Amino acid sequence: MNLNENIKAMRLKKGMTLEEVGKKVSVSKQTMQRYESGKIPNIPYDKVIALAHLFNCSPAYLMGWEENLTIDNADFIPDILSDSVFMENIKKLKALSKEHQNTIFDTIDYWYAKEGH
Repeated sequence: MNLNENIKAMRLKKGMTLEEVGKKVSVSKQTMQRYESGKIPNIPYDKVIALAHLFNCSPAYLMGWEENLTIDNADFIPDILSDSVFMENIKKLKALSKEHQNTIFDTIDYWYAKEGH
């Protein structure tokens, strides 16, 4: 789905009216209707962020880019992307076989538990 379809689906899932959502993100009911119909295809970034927060999903999810991101896990994505050592190791991890990836995941789980997390 794309942005306008996701906005409508999330609004309906929350049981909210166009007017209620519009008030929460500081736009009119008519503007919300135009967002959902696709008549305004370039929704301002700050409105996408506000809608994502309102619907408890990530902006990427709302945009239709990612299906598994939520507000809870999207917050650390910039941290991951800005850490060059972490990113390099993720690239290496992706190149490994599933068996070796699972071995590494088991090791992470072990140390995570050992440190009391």
